[in-house]
Amino acid sequence: MDRKTDLKKSEEFDAQKTTELISQVLEDENKGYLSSSCITEKPRAISHPMFLGFDVYVKSNLNIKDTGHYKTQKHLYKQFKLTTDLVPDKNILTQKQFEGFENKSENGGFQFWDWLRTNCKNGYCSISKPIFNKTYDLAYVQIGTICGELCGSGEERIYELVNGKWIVKESLGVWIS
Repeated sequence: MDRKTDLKKSEEFDAQKTTELISQVLEDENKGYLSSSCITEKPRAISHPMFLGFDVYVKSNLNIKDTGHYKTQKHLYKQFKLTTDLVPDKNILTQKQFEGFENKSENGGFQFWDWLRTNCKNGYCSISKPIFNKTYDLAYVQIGTICGELCGSGEERIYELVNGKWIVKESLGVWIS
């Protein structure tokens, strides 16, 4: 097999594991962080993870030694977008919609929070693409919700695959507004 075929198989396996973990988190959190009827296609209702030292932080928590694997995981993390295949019961808010909201707000007359209350039960929520260790039995995930102007919360977690089920191994950080 050539390198291109190996990469494609690796990305397909990653997509399968991503779907598996996100589906389980959505089910587990349907009355918690991810209870909103709306979800963002790319993470928004979470703390921004790309802080100084993020790479060391994640690699340490997932015990990742292979820099090639981590580089691929980080690339997939940045490119990831939720689709209706993964969240069929939620309204997906796109990046383009948020850009439109921001433009309308800057021009006056548009109140995002009024729109949100009218269109999204319980605000909106976000989930990041998991960053997996090389053996795909540990993963870093961020989840969060925005329920109003000064209302929101989120968490960074490490999940571990135990007997075919993803469990929260550790909460690395929680924020509340």
